Amino acid sequence: MPTKILITVIFTMICFVNINLYSQTKTEETRRSIDSTTGEVTVIKSEIISKSEDITPINNILTINPLKFFLFYNLSYYFKVSNISMVGVGMQIPTLSDIYGGGINIEYRFHPSKKAPRGFYVAPNISYNYFKTDNVTPDSETESKSATIFSAGLLLGWQWFPSEDFAIGLGIGVDRYFTSKESKFFDEYNGVIPAVRFDIGYSW
Repeated sequence: MPTKILITVIFTMICFVNINLYSQTKTEETRRSIDSTTGEVTVIKSEIISKSEDITPINNILTINPLKFFLFYNLSYYFKVSNISMVGVGMQIPTLSDIYGGGINIEYRFHPSKKAPRGFYVAPNISYNYFKTDNVTPDSETESKSATIFSAGLLLGWQWFPSEDFAIGLGIGVDRYFTSKESKFFDEYNGVIPAVRFDIGYSW
């Protein structure tokens, strides 16, 4: 995804979060009373500011990350463990036609607000991936290259629910990849790589 589009997505989601976090309702009332004895009129003006919070129980989230579709089809499932934590398991397979294999990841989400799965979270995660690619040599022979890739990362994210069964998430962080074998292609996944997540999904 081009950088400008990515920045636009992140900016839009941050603005959306702020609107949902800090929107309030203000009600203005004017009351008028008349003293039956003296006929004196008393006018009382009041201003009521209220803030609502959705407390619908949500224990499960099923999500995809469209930003990863340029490289991987992906699907993740998260379940609530307590008011401060969730655990997620995900899988992915390459979208590129000349790469085969797949991967699985495990993530733990810590919600300091004690309102899991809503709001800000810190998420350490690990993953295991196995990829294989076939290259044609100058002698017209097929040469297979494969790699086992482990990763460990940390993500800072925000999860919210525009409706009861619709989930949206945004996160940024870093991943450290460890590639088992040397390969011109798979070397790109060795080292520290920034991570950006934009999740959409179903919740219940």
